[in-house]
Amino acid sequence: MGDASCCILPDGELIIGALLTGDTQIYNPTTNSWSPGGVKAVRSNEETWVLLPDKTILTVQCFAPFGGEKFIISSNLWKTEGSPPVTLVDPVMHEIGPAMLMYNGHVIYFGAANDNGHGKTALYAPPASPTGTGVWRAGPDIPKVNNQTIVCNDCPASLLPNGKVLFTAANFVNNGWGQPILFFEYDPNTNTISQAPTPPNNNNVLFLSRLMLLPTGQVLFSAFSNNIQCYTPDGGPENAWRPTIFGIPWRISNTEWLLYGTQLNGLSQANIYGDDCYPATNYPLIRLRQSLPPNKVYFARTYNFSTMGVATGPSLQHFNFSVRNIPYGHYELCVIANGISSYCVPFHYRRLILGRPATEPTADAEETLLSVEEDVVAESATIAELRTQIKGLQNSIRRIEAITKLEEPKPAPKEITQEETGKGKSGREK
Repeated sequence: MGDASCCILPDGELIIGALLTGDTQIYNPTTNSWSPGGVKAVRSNEETWVLLPDKTILTVQCFAPFGGEKFIISSNLWKTEGSPPVTLVDPVMHEIGPAMLMYNGHVIYFGAANDNGHGKTALYAPPASPTGTGVWRAGPDIPKVNNQTIVCNDCPASLLPNGKVLFTAANFVNNGWGQPILFFEYDPNTNTISQAPTPPNNNNVLFLSRLMLLPTGQVLFSAFSNNIQCYTPDGGPENAWRPTIFGIPWRISNTEWLLYGTQLNGLSQANIYGDDCYPATNYPLIRLRQSLPPNKVYFARTYNFSTMGVATGPSLQHFNFSVRNIPYGHYELCVIANGISSYCVPFHYRRLILGRPATEPTADAEETLLSVEEDVVAESATIAELRTQIKGLQNSIRRIEAITKLEEPKPAPKEITQEETGKGKSGREK
């Protein structure tokens, strides 16, 4: 595999490229098996793959002809996707920088090459359909620092909740990596790049830098050391970027719940390096904050995602979460994706009880006596949510009544005599 690129597909499978050829393989975690993926025009070594909302994957080739390529997931095929108008790939090291799907729906690629004294960027606008070809245009140059050319060869980026892209970079070195590591922000609203504050743990070569986008919207940074610094961006998200919770979570066991909503995975992978590291954050987290002091915060385990796609729009998605090892009580529950939180809803977590034996059971035995809820699975503070709960209960009652009618015993067929009908014995009730 080597420095092979990879990406989690919307259905949860993994596609990964090869080191020396254009071959790809797709791993299915359900069947624990591999199958051939589409074959690229060139080897995928060193590339940065970006998952798009139309269920395609965009990349820029790091070997000649250095053009754009796109993987159409539904047909398992790669297609040419135009060419960036600037030089992004260092032709000696075959390196490129990170790329990011932004909240405006466009993608930015950060360049590793020294192009006439500047590191370059390119912007990509997706087409109207997955099989179409998007449009490339030049982005802003990466600013020089101390009159040195600054590039992004092998380094990470994070999409901040305010819509800006935080990325690392360093001075250009022929056939090598620059040092120390510098920070910049790209603002899509102004199409400009500005230098960000420099942390004290930045004295290392660029390719060792790592970023992790946190549920708070802050970003952790380390460069191959146990000195970890935290970056706090300004501003906040637009409300349209938030995940939304649909109704109330449904309880399916003592510690497991099912939650429906929209934009549960966020609108981007949001945390990208490229070939060396894929710490994407396009999956939902559950944060529980106690309603009463000390207002402790817990994170529930989330799993069984209905999709791993990005920017899924108004389509209803769902996932499970487990509150095992979290104390019973009243909480504020919210869904977080890419460091952006939904609006919180009240959540009341109590033990399910099936009835008690004649003698009081031990704590371990009581865990097995689950059948009837002690109280409502979740509480709502709004009339709209209460109506949703009532409507759901009414629909459940109707379904139960319908099943009951189907299961009622049918009366035995009655034979109708000729005297009763005036017809022959063929007259018989069904």
